[in-house]
Amino acid sequence: MCRYERDSRSEEQEIDPEELEASIRADQAQMLATGQSVLVFNAANAAIVATIFRDFYSHAQIAAWLLAFLILVVARIVHARRFRATQPTAEAVRRFLALWTLGSTLTGCLWGAASSVLWLTPDPGYHAFALFAAGGMAAGAVLTNSAYLPAMFGYIAPDVLPSIVGLFARGESTALAMGALLSAFTAVLIILGLRANGWLVSVSRRRLQQEALSAALHQRNALLHAVSTAATELTTTAPSAAAIPDLLESVGAAIDADRILVFESGAAPDEPPSLLHFWQRADSPVALDAAFFAADKTRAFLSGPLLAALAERRPVTAATHALEPGPAKSLLERAGVRSALFAPIVVDEAPWGWVEVEDCHSERMWKPAEIDALRILGDLIGGSLARQRYVDRLRDANEVVERSPTLLFRLRMDGKNPRLVYVSHNIALFGYDPWELTDPARSLADCVHPDDLDKVGASLARAAADGRRGGMVEFRFRRRDGGYRWLDARYAARDRPGRSQLIEGVALDVTERKEVADQIAILAQTDALTGLANRRSFIDALRRAFADAEAGGAPFSLLYIDVDHFKDVNDRLGHASGDALLEALAARLRSHCRAGDVVARLGGDEFAILQSSSRDAASASVMAAKICALSAEPYLLPGGARRATVSVGVALFASALEGPDAMLARADRALYLAKENGRNQYRIYSETQEPANNFSI
Repeated sequence: MCRYERDSRSEEQEIDPEELEASIRADQAQMLATGQSVLVFNAANAAIVATIFRDFYSHAQIAAWLLAFLILVVARIVHARRFRATQPTAEAVRRFLALWTLGSTLTGCLWGAASSVLWLTPDPGYHAFALFAAGGMAAGAVLTNSAYLPAMFGYIAPDVLPSIVGLFARGESTALAMGALLSAFTAVLIILGLRANGWLVSVSRRRLQQEALSAALHQRNALLHAVSTAATELTTTAPSAAAIPDLLESVGAAIDADRILVFESGAAPDEPPSLLHFWQRADSPVALDAAFFAADKTRAFLSGPLLAALAERRPVTAATHALEPGPAKSLLERAGVRSALFAPIVVDEAPWGWVEVEDCHSERMWKPAEIDALRILGDLIGGSLARQRYVDRLRDANEVVERSPTLLFRLRMDGKNPRLVYVSHNIALFGYDPWELTDPARSLADCVHPDDLDKVGASLARAAADGRRGGMVEFRFRRRDGGYRWLDARYAARDRPGRSQLIEGVALDVTERKEVADQIAILAQTDALTGLANRRSFIDALRRAFADAEAGGAPFSLLYIDVDHFKDVNDRLGHASGDALLEALAARLRSHCRAGDVVARLGGDEFAILQSSSRDAASASVMAAKICALSAEPYLLPGGARRATVSVGVALFASALEGPDAMLARADRALYLAKENGRNQYRIYSETQEPANNFSI
């Protein structure tokens, strides 16, 4: 199955949910494995209990009970140390947690067996000791096992339940009171254990998500560098056989791929494509050479859905296991490919070939940044090939002059007003005949963008003033249809200074280069899903605002926004609905902010607003309340209508703050308090770490 994958989830969600849960379980296992000292303390307590209960059990029974404790404690300590000494896999973590839970349950059973003394004596003193022993062991279970709830409950249940049953079964008032006390104490311990587990899991999840975000940002920066390098190389030189493999290697390393290949489609549908360029990671699990692809003719499978997608000029992905049986699947399996990403190469408005990225390790979900990077690389290769093809086709000097995208021109400087006296015939590419622009009644200003007139005039004046030096200028040239194209003009004065001078030069259409540069800049500063500012650009804006406020400028507020229960939307309605919700919320935030405010998506379901000229908590409260209200309105999503609320943390600028990071930390703390106190509300940070105000719907 071939499909176009544009997974627009946030950077924070680059990590797969299943991988995130597996990583959290690994953290929980490490916490359990490092808490062995309590096991020794447990064995010591067992010895004390055995001494106290020697009047009720035989020496053999007590010895057997203590021996079981000793064996169990030693086994659990050895098991924990072995786990810590190895690099844990997902299977090893699952096995460790299962065995740890079993060990905790058996420990609880041994302590539960000690409560049998309740049936052997009516002495309240022994009853009280059994109560404290059971409660103490239950408290120990919370301290040592709350990181993993099955182990905690496995310990508490067999430890406490026999004591509670034994106390209530006696029917005496004292025993009943003790049973009620132990029940209440156990309930409190369970609640504390649940809260501790929730806190530990949330800390682990936040750390892992931050690590995933850091890795995603690192990869994005690497991709931007690789693409910008490719843009520089391919827009200034012809695509030589030596240059493109180096570019493929830089892009492949940034994407973390095993192979990148550049194919040219066959001239006819039944003609196999040609492999032009090939790069492969040195440690690829399946090492191939270019001869493998050159000898194998089965890539004629492009007559299927993959060819249709490439013909439509859109990237497409393929998972090998999901392909229909046939040549495509057979070839990819023999090449060791588990998933692949294809981007079209278009030359002269026609499909020319494709660039292909292969992953031999996993069936990966290709990220938006990776898809965009490969698409841009295909466009750059296509543009470079188109330019080279065009130059090769126009080797004749007359054809180069008349048909190339390079314009030849001559200007006469009459005072400060330049007049076009000659332009090559390829000005027809812009919709004009040469005589139209050389008409003495025609002003050059009519064809130059108004914002560029002063720049062009000043550059020509400098060239006219000093005939020994040339000049250059980039400006927007108006086509006959009203559109503009960017020209790079280079020229020099021919006559000596002081007379009516001629300026001669060439102009090259650099619109595509400008567009690629703009696209790279936008990719670096905006969020791919919502179009808002991304974390990087928002942090830059926050730093500028902080510096201005410190220098005496207007104070401002920082609003940190998080969607409540966003995971439920993804789980119940699907990620498409989750993406639609984030886009709709972004549109609402953008529409309800002033022109001077900065609205950004920081990642995942987290947004932020830099509210300019916010002098006090009142103005920030108005904005936060408005956000809570507008976000609570229903969303029409692909998976159905859905209501969603947000929690907002607010931090106000204060001169005592150490810097922007401290202000962001305050907003994060206020957001945490808003969520902790029920969500669907806002909190304003105060010096006491408690909310200065709050609002809920």
